[in-house]
Amino acid sequence: MKKRIFTVFLMALIPLLSFSQNQIKGRIIDQAGKGVPFANVFIESLSKGVVSDDHGSFTMDVLKDGEYELTVSIIGYKDYKTTVKVNGNQTTEIGVISIKRSNQVLEEVVVSGSKRMEKITESPVTINVLNTRQLDKFVGSPTELLAQQKGVDVSRTGAFYQVINARGFNSAFNPKMLQLDDNRISSMIISGLPMGVQSPVIKEDIERIEVVLGPSSALYGPNSLNGLINTVTKSPYDYQGTNLTLGAGTNKLLSTRLRHADVVGKWAYKVTGEYTQGRENEFTDSVIFDVHTYVPQVPAGAMVISQPEKYLEKDVSFAKGSASVFYRPNEDTEIGFISGGSISNYVMPTNIGRTQYDDYKVAFMQLKLTTKNWFAQVYNTWTHADLAFNLRNRTINTSLIAMTAEAQGIPLPDEKQMAKMSLEGPLPANYKDNSQRLNAELQYNNQWGNLDLVVGTQYQRDLAGSDGTVLLDEDGPVEIQQLGVYSQLQYDFGESGFKAIAAARGDYHNVFDFNILPKAGITYSHDKGTWRITYGKGFATPTVLNTHMKIMGGIGLGNADGFTKADGSKVDPLRPETVQTFEVGYKGHLAKGRLFIDVNAYYNKSKDFLSPLLPVIGVTHKGDKPLSDFTQIDKGYILTYFNYGNVDTYGSDIGFNYYINDNMNIKLNYSFFDYKLDTEDINNDGNGDGKVTQTDLPINTSKNKISITYSVNFGKFYGSVMTRFVQKYDFFSGNNVSAATNEDLTYGGDPVVEGQRVGVQWNYGPLGGTYLSINAGYKVWKHLDIGVYANNLIGAGNFEFVASPPAYRMYGLELKMKF
Repeated sequence: MKKRIFTVFLMALIPLLSFSQNQIKGRIIDQAGKGVPFANVFIESLSKGVVSDDHGSFTMDVLKDGEYELTVSIIGYKDYKTTVKVNGNQTTEIGVISIKRSNQVLEEVVVSGSKRMEKITESPVTINVLNTRQLDKFVGSPTELLAQQKGVDVSRTGAFYQVINARGFNSAFNPKMLQLDDNRISSMIISGLPMGVQSPVIKEDIERIEVVLGPSSALYGPNSLNGLINTVTKSPYDYQGTNLTLGAGTNKLLSTRLRHADVVGKWAYKVTGEYTQGRENEFTDSVIFDVHTYVPQVPAGAMVISQPEKYLEKDVSFAKGSASVFYRPNEDTEIGFISGGSISNYVMPTNIGRTQYDDYKVAFMQLKLTTKNWFAQVYNTWTHADLAFNLRNRTINTSLIAMTAEAQGIPLPDEKQMAKMSLEGPLPANYKDNSQRLNAELQYNNQWGNLDLVVGTQYQRDLAGSDGTVLLDEDGPVEIQQLGVYSQLQYDFGESGFKAIAAARGDYHNVFDFNILPKAGITYSHDKGTWRITYGKGFATPTVLNTHMKIMGGIGLGNADGFTKADGSKVDPLRPETVQTFEVGYKGHLAKGRLFIDVNAYYNKSKDFLSPLLPVIGVTHKGDKPLSDFTQIDKGYILTYFNYGNVDTYGSDIGFNYYINDNMNIKLNYSFFDYKLDTEDINNDGNGDGKVTQTDLPINTSKNKISITYSVNFGKFYGSVMTRFVQKYDFFSGNNVSAATNEDLTYGGDPVVEGQRVGVQWNYGPLGGTYLSINAGYKVWKHLDIGVYANNLIGAGNFEFVASPPAYRMYGLELKMKF
């Protein structure tokens, strides 16, 4: 019933009336006489714009009589300007506007590389872009398009959730890929994980997605160690009207998405909403445990129990939405207020087993100001969950409760009692979240001759609360404060084609003190493209869980302060993981502007990785306080995290995009990744077993990846065929293992053998494989598109992530309505 009410509510948001007076109508065509869709038609003096439809036609409402300069712009074409006079509450027909082509890919404008607008070729980083045209001509989830980008690792953890990473060092709990939504940090406060499907942004509101490969900490701060994903939504000034999408597919998928935007004088607003429901793939993970761990009277290894996950809920749902209002007092100034939120129900893997989320809530409010030289924002994010439980722990509890009842000769609890008891112990299973985060940023940018300056400061305060379920927060939420200051200078040497860039950032963190991060680079541009060579340093701060965790009655403790042992020796507190990257790259075009090339090669020096939870014996103090202050099970034995290791990695990404003609193009991307590990250096021993093997460092990525996409656009029909090959690779993360048989390699005390127990998890074999997907759409009439997709036609049965179901064939249908 609630789901029906939500859908009706979304439909009711569609405005039914328009109160415009004057109108401007026209049609935009290219040199071949074909209509140009998605062209931006803009009147600066009114801060008003629209986007042309699939035939190149547009209609713009203008409230006041007058003479206006109208600009037509679109990536791949030269800007066109004309003067239009309107009066008398009537429609002004300006006829056909013919625009000329330019280098399509090289004209792309991005903001993520330097925190200011620049051509993609001038950006001193490797960056992939998904733009409005690509997203609109694609049916289904945008992550399918991200999986086709060079250097990007996209792994399905189920039917509705994907993990995104770049350039290695992945895990089941990976916070190293920073996610931004309209300049907001979009990550969970306690775990540091990207929000992913919990983000309130919907597909129809995305203008572009920019993916930066490699460290971006000099401008964006912590946790952009591997790169960042920056999602930029559509401005209501440029994209007006109503979009309604209805979807259905396998896994009982039903989805409704809505976007509406309009301009009223100098004001503009938009509302978005989505409700998606479905059922997770058929998969139940095995929970394996040695009873001795929890009942010491039983000899170790004498009773190893394997159980299917208990209380697994396979029904999945996501409800999300946003509302925003903007004001432009003049052509250089915009003030915006945005709010939104989501409620999610789904299953996600972690490095100690899968977690079930029940009504996990995320909300935000953002106020921002943009002028010609200044950008300022302040926003608050809230996360809340009353019931998020670890399936592994709950399954173990169910078995232990049953064993205890049998040993004592008493009846088993009924189903309701068992469900309650399995959350409470003997192994705590429930995870609560009642947290909030405050962010503020002020940035200034300007240009003096050939010198560009970007300078800014960022503040973040986290109040992480778990009601004592997983954090040391019995006396109130854990407070983390961070303050960063950054600056970037770029100098253009003029006609020589050279530009030099230098950036630096200083970050204060109340747990990790002060860090300085440099960045430098040189670019050389000519008429066919741009060369670049760059150096950058990135860092990732351990999460609140890593530093302030308290689980298993205080046996598992975070390591913010270090520990002291009975013999006087010390365990160092955690410090940030760092990486230094050296990179060369080229982006340009050949074959009379039809072949576009984007290549890079990089070398990374990484250190201070975060270990899995490891035991420490003989502990007497945490920081300067006795261990008994933190646990009632004070036996001098704890589990905690360490920093360890140094490793060099290197690789290359190569992209080709060839436009066969105006209707067809083919894209090929290839990525290579490898590493050098000193197995003689005991500092690289991540699991504390006294030797160094490939399982010690969480590299966890494929050595070779290839993707090929063939796209067509013929009049009313558009479509693509996508294939990708991910060379099989081994994945080790916490308790989880997915690896090929290698009996010379041990993990969790067992030889690594595919298709049997390894440690306390079942090994389903290495990840990766070959995949094939088809995507197609047809414009039935001006306001309606129908689209279909078929994913994993080849590749069903391949495992893509640990503790997750294999890939299934998935089919879907979408109806897209535009008004």
